[in-house]
Amino acid sequence: MFKPLFFAAMVLAFAAPALAQPIEITPDAQVRDMGPGINVAAGWDPYWDGNPSSNFKLSYIDTIKAAGFRTIRVPITTFRHMDAQGHLDPATFKRLDAIVDAGVKAGLNVIIDEHDYDDCPKDVDACAVILPNVWYELSEHYKNAPPAVMFELLNEPHAAVDDKIWNGWLPDLIDIIRQTNPTRNIIVGPTHWNSKNDLPLLKLPENDRHIIVTFHYYDPFHFTHQGASWAGDEVKALHDIEWKGSPAELAQLNADFDQVAAWAKANNRPILLGEYGTYGKANPRMDQRAAWTKAVSRAAADRGFARAFWYFSEGPQGFTAYDTDKKQWVAPIKDALLGQ
Repeated sequence: MFKPLFFAAMVLAFAAPALAQPIEITPDAQVRDMGPGINVAAGWDPYWDGNPSSNFKLSYIDTIKAAGFRTIRVPITTFRHMDAQGHLDPATFKRLDAIVDAGVKAGLNVIIDEHDYDDCPKDVDACAVILPNVWYELSEHYKNAPPAVMFELLNEPHAAVDDKIWNGWLPDLIDIIRQTNPTRNIIVGPTHWNSKNDLPLLKLPENDRHIIVTFHYYDPFHFTHQGASWAGDEVKALHDIEWKGSPAELAQLNADFDQVAAWAKANNRPILLGEYGTYGKANPRMDQRAAWTKAVSRAAADRGFARAFWYFSEGPQGFTAYDTDKKQWVAPIKDALLGQ
């Protein structure tokens, strides 16, 4: 069982401005409303340190809404912003509030995604203390936020955070949130980097029907991650790997998504495709990157899954849908994401 460092009442000093008591929305209805989404302001972005060099500006939220997206996912790395007593610092709350408020004002759904997925496998015992403290803080702070605001418990649990550990943590994490947010929809994914293959291992409380299940999709990995330095020496050395949308490639894609749809139907859980995208450093074929993006977007939409593309802007060689230098969308990717 988790042993939080403090009681929820102690975080009232950080409470967000009072809003009307949120109404209840079913996870199925929320997923239908989420539609196409995009990831913004990841935890390593200079925005979180107040650095004006950040690629992310609050004004981009209106840009995202105007383009036709309906959801933003905010991958915040909270662990580095916590003090020894387990409190998130006020500056971090202020910056997160700014994104949440701007998203809600724009009429977007907002996912607060706890993104310390690298830290947790390195020290599982420490994560078992810090992660519940994070959710005490966040759930208290946003308890009166509208239902458009959702909580994602942890991005891509993997390695030492295996299914036994993860399933052991989930009841207490969910209970922490339910103390102050009894009907807010929360997002939970399986282990092995939110792999679809681990969905059968995911154990959720049967009586909690305000849960959306997420998975991530980057297959074929050698295509989507070629040239990525963090993906291992073999993948880092790859370049010019193609994806042509052949009958065999499309059949594999559809089989993968049918696998998720079958699990969702059997378990009566709506689905969010929380991340998908292609890295551009060693892949000059924008036409193929856009074709893959369109095929994945369509596969999700056809099965009633919400989806959030990775990423808004990482520069011309990264996972990028928007060019912050030119102040314009990367048209082939944007069109692929929005079905145009």
